[in-house]
Amino acid sequence: MNFKKRLLIVIGIPLGICVLLIGMIVFLGFDIGNRAGSANEKRLTFISRLAVADSLASLKKDSEQIKNYYAILENILPKRDRLVLFPRDLNAIGNQDNLNINITLGQGTGSGEKGFWQTNFKITGSGTLENFIKFIKTLESGQYLIGLESIDFGREGDNFKTLLNGEVFSM
Repeated sequence: MNFKKRLLIVIGIPLGICVLLIGMIVFLGFDIGNRAGSANEKRLTFISRLAVADSLASLKKDSEQIKNYYAILENILPKRDRLVLFPRDLNAIGNQDNLNINITLGQGTGSGEKGFWQTNFKITGSGTLENFIKFIKTLESGQYLIGLESIDFGREGDNFKTLLNGEVFSM
């Protein structure tokens, strides 16, 4: 029996150590796999947050550029309270072109305090066709941004009567 005990000890101890080492290796393998998965999740989270940060930086840069365009747009479009001068300015243009005109401002519609506004207007007048054409060209290239919706002409002797409907844009 002594031989069997020795054989069991000689084979059993290394075999036990091998089983213990294999168990530790399997455990460490699972642990390393879990940690690698956790590290991969953190890496993906980091990448997504980095993409969000890049997007925010891009939006910030774009907003700075838009501020420049907004300032230009504010210079192009008159302020809404400046539209009080619109009829006077159009009368001055009409007088330069030898036209007898009457301007009526209508309702304005817009989007909020800092938004864009559209105010309807109606122009009635009489004069020669050439003078009306010059007047309309001056309107289109003037200081106000306007959109003409309709132009009606009617002959009255040597002169024409006209009715212009449109919108003037402001901020």
